[in-house]
Amino acid sequence: MKYALFSDVHGNFNVFEAMMNKLAHENIEGYLYCGDLAGYHYQTAEIVEVIKRLPNFYAVRGNHDQFFLDALSAQMGRHIAKEDIELAEFIKTLPETITMRIGDFNISMLHGSPSSPLFGRIYPDSPLDIKPLDYDFLFVGHTHCQMTRLHAKNCKIINPGSLGYPRDGKGFSYCTVNFITGEIEHQSVP
Repeated sequence: MKYALFSDVHGNFNVFEAMMNKLAHENIEGYLYCGDLAGYHYQTAEIVEVIKRLPNFYAVRGNHDQFFLDALSAQMGRHIAKEDIELAEFIKTLPETITMRIGDFNISMLHGSPSSPLFGRIYPDSPLDIKPLDYDFLFVGHTHCQMTRLHAKNCKIINPGSLGYPRDGKGFSYCTVNFITGEIEHQSVP
């Protein structure tokens, strides 16, 4: 049971499409998205059209997604493009956190950190000042840095990096997660 895990696409359809083409050659059963569809690039609506058709797709809202909603709210009473209204309706459905079970694994997914789901940051080398977690996996985004860390001997904290705007020098990236073996594989998109 293999899932794709990705984050921080920020409207970069070209790289998103390259990832999807690469994943077409793997046996992917589901998709996990750690937020920030919007921001930086301008093809968020095209990405949403694809992800609406993906099987077992789970996503959380990111800080740029919230900024997008806030900006549209500030424009109320003015002309807003139909495409932006439709995108806002989709983004509004995204929760800040998801907790669920896949196979034998308990997971939690959010954009930032447990104490601040939209804005918190967990870097590969930052102190973990969070209480022990009752999950096998905590999937996060926001920092645009690939990471696999063990927390309190029971929870792997995974950041797939950024598919739209990488900041860690490792390129456009995502992960695959095997929910039978628990194996995480960081991948890149040229």
